Parts: sequence; structure tokens; C-alpha cells
Amino acid sequence: MFPVGQIRIFNFYNKKFYCAILRIFRLKAKTYAIIVLSNPMTQGVPSMNIEKIKCFVDIVKFNSFTKAAQENYVTQAAISQQISSMEAELGFQLFERSKRGFTVTPAGKSFYDSSLHLLSLYNRSLSKAKCISENLSGYISLGLWPGFNRSHIYSVIDRLMLEYPSTRIEFRTSTPTELKLKHATGKLAMAVTMYYDFCDGTVPDAIIEPLATCGYRLYVSEKHRLSGRDAVSVEEIRNEPFVVLRENCMGLQTYSHIVVEQMQNHHGLEPAFVVPNFETQQMLVATNQAVMILPKLCRPNDPSCFRAIELEDYNETCTFSAVWRSANPSPVLVSLSGLLQDPFRSSCSP
Repeated sequence: MFPVGQIRIFNFYNKKFYCAILRIFRLKAKTYAIIVLSNPMTQGVPSMNIEKIKCFVDIVKFNSFTKAAQENYVTQAAISQQISSMEAELGFQLFERSKRGFTVTPAGKSFYDSSLHLLSLYNRSLSKAKCISENLSGYISLGLWPGFNRSHIYSVIDRLMLEYPSTRIEFRTSTPTELKLKHATGKLAMAVTMYYDFCDGTVPDAIIEPLATCGYRLYVSEKHRLSGRDAVSVEEIRNEPFVVLRENCMGLQTYSHIVVEQMQNHHGLEPAFVVPNFETQQMLVATNQAVMILPKLCRPNDPSCFRAIELEDYNETCTFSAVWRSANPSPVLVSLSGLLQDPFRSSCSP
């Protein structure tokens, strides 16, 4: 049995036909195949191709010849001619036309289901071949800023796998210092981190692609006196014991330094605890010994132990960026950076 999607030549009544296998299935111990036969080879190569099948699928999907024509950058007259040509080649009608529009025939609905499978197979095969030809197989190491909400990453990776199915992504959380060091030594293909951590010019070959700018939230324990509030003012939390991260990134100014400066100089908030890692910061808040401020794109590892509260008059913002090295201009990284922007910006929208 030939694989689905493959085109073969068959002899019928001493004439050669092209045959595309769309679907294979078994019924009552017998194997059946849904196929598309071209005109005899004596009339030349068949005119049916992927572009025509895509036009047909788009007509059904949008329920409109006009919209399908726009989607495929052709005129409505051209797409109508393509469908007429397909119907003549297939030997059955795909649509019933009337003065009020059109409907998909039962045969057309069956062909639509099979066409979806064929297009999916074609796109996956094309992506796989592209990865092989451009040497894009292997894996990408992705570093994430501590506390970063990983749910933003999962959907992006799923979409990237459709485009580059031979590429695998490994991601892990690291401190800003670790992200910078791993990036500089080539241990990370890309870092998703604060813009502050790479904008100082100490990594001259870094490509910095801003993803989104967001505000901050206050996080307290479920046992905290403010846990029942949806929003608070800075004045209400002025005497709270804040815990912040200590970062020493080769003596450079990093996100942690900037946040402390903003808290102290702009709002008169003094940290009570300075800790070396995010785990300790969370522990102090979860046990109701402290409170913390996190960017809206971040959250504690176990949100059920915390209460997120909006800050009414804390107008500071931070920018997350995707960072990779100019020495590694991989199209996979460019695609990954572009895909990351949608979930980031939607999460930061009011």
C-alpha cells in the first residue's frame, strides 16, 4: 500500500492516470483508499495542485469565494475557474450553485475532510525538509527569568513545532546573573529576561528584541491582612516588610537594583529582607513574614499559596525582551521571538 499523499501512476483500461492517495482506512477487514485521479497522462500533467486544493479548502472554511480569493491573492474569477477545473478533473461537483449563493455537496464535504489531511501532510513534510536543508534540527536552550509565567511559553512552543518539527526546545529558569553568563558563554540560544539585564552593552553581540512592557502586582500570603483586597494604594503598604532579590551581576546595574531604587526613591518603600534567590523570596511571603512586588508577567511557583493584589498608584513598568547572539542568526530564533510577542502583549493589556 502506498503512503498517504504520494502521487503514483496507474493503468486503467490501457490508459495511464495520475493518482493522489488522500486517505487510507480499513472496514470489515478490507483496506480502502480515497484517491484523486487526474485526466489520462496523454493529456499532459494534471492541473490539480496544492494551490487549487488550498483554494477549495478556503472557500469552504470562509463560506465565501471572495474571501478565499483575497486569502490566496487571486481574483474571484480566477478562483471560480480553478474550482470549475477541479470539478471537471474530479468528475463530480464540489458546490451546488444558486442565485442566492452556493452550498457544499456531500461529495464536496468528503473531499474537504480529505483535503485538510493532505494539506496538513504537505505542510509538515515541507517544514521537515526545510529543517533538514537548513540544518535546523537539534534543540534550542531557552533561559527564563525567575518567576516567569511558563504558561506563556507552552502555546508558543506548540506553534513553533508546527513550523520546525525537527527542533526541540529545552527551557529552564535562572537568575539574571546566570542568564547573562550562560548567554555570554554560548550555553543559551535565547534568554527571555528583563531589558535592563542586557542593555548595558557588556554583551556587544546581543540582539535584544523587546516583547512587552508590563506593570507590577503585590503578592501577599493568604493569611495576610490584605489578602481579601483586589487593589491597594502605596500608602497602605508603606510599612509592610518587603523582600527583594539580591543580584550581583559583575558589579552591573540589573533589574533588582532598579526595582529597589524605584521603591525607595519614587515611593518611599524600604526593603526589610534582601535574599539571594526567588525560592527564599517566595518562602518568606508564603509564611506571612514579608510581601513582594513582581512584574505582571511573573508569578510564584505555587500561586495557591499567595494572593495577587493590584497596585493602584505604583506606576513603574518593566520590559521583557528576547535576547540572542548575532553570531547565531537562526531563523528558528527569529520565529520564536516573533511568536513570543503575541501572548506577552495580550497578558500585559489592561
